[in-house]
Amino acid sequence: MKQKQYAIGLGLVCIWMLSACATTTPSSYEVKTDKHLDLVEKAMHVQKDNHVASGSLWNNTGATMFTDPKAHAVGDLVTVLVLENASATRNLGTNKNTSSAHKTGVKASMGLAAALAAKNPTLTPSTGIDLSDSNSFSGTGQTSNSDTLTASVTAVVTEVFANGNMRIMGRRQVTINQQPQELTFMGVIRANDITSNNTIPSSKVAQAVIGYGGGGELASVAHAGWLSQTLSAIWPF
Repeated sequence: MKQKQYAIGLGLVCIWMLSACATTTPSSYEVKTDKHLDLVEKAMHVQKDNHVASGSLWNNTGATMFTDPKAHAVGDLVTVLVLENASATRNLGTNKNTSSAHKTGVKASMGLAAALAAKNPTLTPSTGIDLSDSNSFSGTGQTSNSDTLTASVTAVVTEVFANGNMRIMGRRQVTINQQPQELTFMGVIRANDITSNNTIPSSKVAQAVIGYGGGGELASVAHAGWLSQTLSAIWPF
């Protein structure tokens, strides 16, 4: 009976270890809730002064007879055209050569050298020590990386600085076949860089922080299980 219980327990442990070697659960790689949602919601609910209601002939929509409506205040929207191309190549090469030689002989030793030579015919006192050493090393390395991201995301103006620059935050999530994909964008823009159709290229955004990732089963199977990761980290070979 005890042997049967031991076998069942061992089997459960093996199943648990095999499950740990498998991929992690999809929940580990699900798209997270927007951590800036409260800040964006607060900006969207900012009340604007209604100049027309107070008797003014001009409204505060940002558009006039000579300008187009553009984002200029907290809560306004602006579309960011994300076009990022990054590539890097690095080549490394090392060559090292060293050599040394050392030779020591005995010229006079009060007859001891001759006596030793008589008893040891293979001994040559004039070349008592003869050392030489050489070492060479050659190494090369090359790395290359290329990334491209093309997308568009509409962001919300969350802050307007004293100089007129604006901080924007945007997020877009698309789910296809239960596989969520998320694009987030954050940065600082100038009002002068916004085009007439209320868009701005990502290359003109300062302090830009762009994130793109996904979740679901496809994201989970692309990562090793936690036990496999642990064994790979501690395995010395």
